[in-house]
Amino acid sequence: MKRNPEERGFTLIEVVVALAIVAIGMLAVFKTIGDTVNNVDELQDRSLAEWIADNRITEIRISGEMPSVEETAGEVDYAGRKWHWVTKVSQTQVKGLRRVDVSVRRDTDPEGSTIGNLAGFMGQTMTGSPQSITDWYASGGPQDPGDQDGDDEDADAGGDRGDEE
Repeated sequence: MKRNPEERGFTLIEVVVALAIVAIGMLAVFKTIGDTVNNVDELQDRSLAEWIADNRITEIRISGEMPSVEETAGEVDYAGRKWHWVTKVSQTQVKGLRRVDVSVRRDTDPEGSTIGNLAGFMGQTMTGSPQSITDWYASGGPQDPGDQDGDDEDADAGGDRGDEE
């Protein structure tokens, strides 16, 4: 049987080259999918670690007691896995206010590593502020330092203070 040159099909070498190109492309796709799955797992673990740290700070806050300045450690079962946390409480420059830093790691992670960190503050806030040296009146500007008796004639007369140049 004689073949017509116009009816030529693919040769075996052309088919093998085409399959090799498709295989290389599929490998790249599978690697990208694998990396995406690993990233999703890492982001999930980071989110869980942040939630554990947030829960730890909340536990300290609802205890109703001011935490002592120290470092404590513990573990918790969360989302079907074991996690380790370290809480460091430090005194701030503000009297009565303490900083609480919590770091969290997976049970499988090496000691000293963290995948989640959170900081919070606990303490008594001031209920009032100290009296300001500058006496501010209703129009929003400072009182004239030369006005010793506290009444401002310009403000009472509707004058515009501070715009004179």
